[in-house]
Amino acid sequence: MKECQIEGTMAFAQRTAVEAALRDNRCNLSHAARQLRVGRTTLYRLIKRFEIEVDVVPRTPPPRSRADAVSRAPTSVRLVDGVWYLVSASGERG
Repeated sequence: MKECQIEGTMAFAQRTAVEAALRDNRCNLSHAARQLRVGRTTLYRLIKRFEIEVDVVPRTPPPRSRADAVSRAPTSVRLVDGVWYLVSASGERG
């Protein structure tokens, strides 16, 4: 039996803490490492040492609407006939 499987050992406590942090943060390794106050590299080592299986779900960017794309377009400020306008790259005034 491995030391990390024996209740009351330091290894068991560490494994339990890593599993809880991963569960609390839905397997987001950066957030779990921050919660444990260790670096991501250290978290990777602990996961490997304790043979913890992590289901990493690839992140997909959210769908972007036309309005969202326009709001993220580069903008500039122009003075026209004494009035300041915020003009997006597509030429629409805001």
